[in-house]
Amino acid sequence: MRYVGRIRARAKPWYRSKQRPLLIGSSTGFLASGFIMAGTLGCFVRSGSSTALYILSNNHVLADENRYPKGGSIVQPGALDGGSPTADRVAKLTRFVRLEPGQTNFVDCAIAKLNATIQADVHKLKGIGTLAGQRSDDLQVGDVVHKVGRTTGVRHGRVTAFELDGVAVEYDIGVISFDNQIEIEGAGNRSFSDAGDSGSLIVDDQMRAVALLFAGGDHGGSNGKGLTYANPIGAVLKALKVKLA
Repeated sequence: MRYVGRIRARAKPWYRSKQRPLLIGSSTGFLASGFIMAGTLGCFVRSGSSTALYILSNNHVLADENRYPKGGSIVQPGALDGGSPTADRVAKLTRFVRLEPGQTNFVDCAIAKLNATIQADVHKLKGIGTLAGQRSDDLQVGDVVHKVGRTTGVRHGRVTAFELDGVAVEYDIGVISFDNQIEIEGAGNRSFSDAGDSGSLIVDDQMRAVALLFAGGDHGGSNGKGLTYANPIGAVLKALKVKLA
C-alpha cells in the first residue's frame, strides 16, 4: 500500500469553464446538432455609434465556415466544454466574412451580438494584463507577442514572418488560401497555440491588439513545436466594420 495523500478531481482551467462576466480568451462557439466544438472568445467590439457589445472570433468558431445562420445562438463555454443550449446562450451570430475556397482570403472572422443580460469584462486578459487598444504600426520579425486561449491558456511567442502569402489551411469546406498573414512560434519549448485556440486575440508587449489567431500546425519553428498563423487585427476590424470596445 502506498499513501498518496488526499486525491481530488482536477478542475477545468478557467478558460474552459463558464465565465460571467464574459472574459477574453474563454471557450465559446456555435451550436449545431450532432457537432460538438469549442473555440476562443477573441475580444469585444462595437459597431458604428452603437453601444451594443459584440464577441469577435473566427468565422469557423462562430459561423461554422459560412454554414451557421445569422441569428444563431453562441454559447459560453462552447459545447465541447459543457456549454448548455439553454443556460449558456450569450450572443447571436451577427456578421461574418465568408471563407472562399479557390480564392484568395485575407481574414477568418465573425462577430456575435451579446444578449442584453450578459455582462463582459471588455479589457481583461486574465494572466496577461489589460488590453490597451490597437497597435497602429505593423509587426516586425522578432516582436514578442502573447495570447490567452481556450486550449493552452496563456502562451508567449515571437513573430517569425509577416505579410505572408499563400498560407493554405484545411477546413471542412476545403483548402483555403490566405495572403498577408502573420506567422508566430512559441517561446521556450512550447507551442504558441493548439486546436481550440482559434479566435484568440494576440497582443504585443504593450498589451495592444495586433492579430486574430486562426490556424496552426504541429511542425516547424525553431523549437520544433509548430507555427501559428493570425490575421492582422486591422484587416479583421475593417472587414467587419467594427472597432475594439
